Amino acid sequence: MRSIRKIAASLAAVAALVAACDAPAMAPPRFRAQGAPGPRRGGVLRFASYQPVRTLDPAIAYDEISTYIVHPVFDTLLGYEPADPAVTNSGLTLVPHLASSYAISPDGRTYTFTLRDGITFSDGQPVVAGDFEYALERVLARADSPFGSFLSDVEGAADVIAGKSKDCTGITAVDDHTLVFRLSQPYAAFRYVLAMAFATPLKRAWVESVGDQIRRRPLGTGPFVVTEWTEGTRVVLRRNPHYWDPKLPYLDGVVFLENIPRDTAFLMFQAGELDVVDRLPAPDYIRIAETPAWKPYILQAAAMNVYGERMNTRVPPFNDRRVRQALNYATSKDHTIRLLQNGAVASHGILPPGMFGRDESLAPYPYDPARARQLLAEAGYPDGFDTEYVCLNDGEAEKLAQGLQADLAKVGVRVRIRLMSFATYLTAVGKPDGPPFSYGSWFMDFPDPSNFIDTRFHSRQIADENASNDSFYANPELDQLIDAARSETDDDRRAGLYHRIERLLYDEAPWIWNYHRLFIEVTQPYVKGYAPHPVWQRTYEHTWLDVAPDGTRPRAEAAP
Repeated sequence: MRSIRKIAASLAAVAALVAACDAPAMAPPRFRAQGAPGPRRGGVLRFASYQPVRTLDPAIAYDEISTYIVHPVFDTLLGYEPADPAVTNSGLTLVPHLASSYAISPDGRTYTFTLRDGITFSDGQPVVAGDFEYALERVLARADSPFGSFLSDVEGAADVIAGKSKDCTGITAVDDHTLVFRLSQPYAAFRYVLAMAFATPLKRAWVESVGDQIRRRPLGTGPFVVTEWTEGTRVVLRRNPHYWDPKLPYLDGVVFLENIPRDTAFLMFQAGELDVVDRLPAPDYIRIAETPAWKPYILQAAAMNVYGERMNTRVPPFNDRRVRQALNYATSKDHTIRLLQNGAVASHGILPPGMFGRDESLAPYPYDPARARQLLAEAGYPDGFDTEYVCLNDGEAEKLAQGLQADLAKVGVRVRIRLMSFATYLTAVGKPDGPPFSYGSWFMDFPDPSNFIDTRFHSRQIADENASNDSFYANPELDQLIDAARSETDDDRRAGLYHRIERLLYDEAPWIWNYHRLFIEVTQPYVKGYAPHPVWQRTYEHTWLDVAPDGTRPRAEAAP
């Protein structure tokens, strides 16, 4: 499935062209921390996005920017631990949220959740198990929801999706505090699905009363509530007084500004009008990264993504594994990462750093043009070949394509670059007769290897239109391993299966395994308890502001 959220994130990662920068040095921070010994309540955090929020309906909110608001407003049975900037991709461990506990049957097909005592919606109404049942059946019944397929392993889900039934037999509210899911087959990643924002409880009477205005008037269970949304301009959140964890959040509220250009956001950050800024224009990032006083406030994490070059493995010359391996050896990851101003890490496959099942002992393909030329000769291309490479019509994407073109030229592969708009790219690349060699990327829906590997490389994901397996790679051995890993309930055995899968894909090379993009943010010195989150990117329930009780940001004495 191609998600809008993945699309938005892919476009966001393709940022301004990185070029040599002779800009003046960055001034040190104008504001400082107050010096409080630990978390304190109060204050309003301010941040901005270059794109707008589209909807606050959790059943359809799938783009990245809308998720920035939907996530803190709607809580779920399970959530994730806070991220720690000192630990690579911490924040991937599931912890109980609206559920106090859960159990999985020995056969991996039945999940039983016990709700916390006293949990309520933000208006004080009690949350009961039937509110989850209603919300999930609503997702299954809505043709415009992109989430129904995530529940496809639940018994009876297919009938609701097809309109044959209104009730999903595999979701049962046994009583007000007990919710049971029955799966048609074991699915080890199902618990991660239930941590996605669409799996939040909803009150049927409230949904029916607000109708289409649900996209603007959320009633949730998260740490924050929406008090204002001036569409296209700003969203204002305040602390939810009925949140199940009375210690959180520390902030009084959050102000999220929409449609703010990146260069404008950076100027606002410098002036103290924003507390957090991300996706800086390249020259500004270079300046701030090279200013020692700012380095403690630059936070980064390897986001749950992958970038590379996908090849149609059914079309010559890419139907020859030796050619695909040769292109991997011919591509300099160091060159790519330099072009990205060290905003990425090299990849050995599709699974990002920190993800369960990733084989950390497997190194990326080394840059070895001699080995590449040898493999091309063995495949019958001693003089290389001519090919077309499709990439997005964007400054940085074109610059990276030119770097790839230069690398491959050194082994005799002559590349013509063809630029496409993103809309055209989406309709072209997923077809068997579409471009055989192009840019490729993937962003997770949830942090389990099945969301990467099943989606991109199982043969059942090959289709005539919009195939998510757009390298059209089919291998019965790989399919068998993927299916076994999907249903394996023992974590050690499951991790071992994914190690085998990674090594098989490494050798088969349906992509040029290139890089994982880093998510980078800069905070003001007084922003505490915050780190980019590998799942949500932004999450603020543990954030606090070390400022004066009245919210005044202390000025740094040395600031100009």
